[in-house]
Parts: sequence; structure tokens; C-alpha cells
Amino acid sequence: MTDWGFVSFAVASTLALAAGGLLLLMGYIGTLPAAFNFGLKTGLTVLLLPVIGPVWFALNRGPEFRKPAIQLIIGLTLVALATGLILGLGPHFADRIVAEMVEAAKNR
Repeated sequence: MTDWGFVSFAVASTLALAAGGLLLLMGYIGTLPAAFNFGLKTGLTVLLLPVIGPVWFALNRGPEFRKPAIQLIIGLTLVALATGLILGLGPHFADRIVAEMVEAAKNR
């Protein structure tokens, strides 16, 4: 018997985490080399503050960095969504799976 609630939870959290991580990586790769072109202080700020630094840099540089800024913000939103799903609904599904396993062990 398929538990469609668990399947949808697993698919949604996995896709949100994967897409968010990819967008964060793309935005970070787009801003990090450019930040060092604006000086060592700016480059180190972006490098040492992994999420806040690239977003700050991209938002302060105008329209030429609009795409990396959008990638970083949407990526961060998707990772936060996946984290919320996993922390919010994960224990519920874990409890259900453990209860089903205990019930199956009793019926042997």
C-alpha cells in the first residue's frame, strides 16, 4: 500500500533542497569572482559570509548582478522551505513508519 502523503513529502522536500542548493551554488559562483575584482575586502566578505555576503554584494552592485541576486534569494527560499518541511513533517512521518513497523512485528 502506497502512502501518497509520504511520497509527496519526500518528493517536495528533495526537489526543493536540490533546486535551492543548485541556485545558491550558481549565485555564489556568479558573485564570488566578481567580488574579488572589486577588492580584497569585498571578496573576503563574500567568501567568509557564505549566504549573506553574496546576497549583499549582488544587491549593492545594480542591474548587472540582478540575476545572481535572484538566484541567491530564490535558492535560499527553497532551502528554507525544504528545511521547514523536513523539520515540520519529518517527525510525523517517522512516527507513523515506526508505528507501522511495531504493528507489523506484533502481527508476526
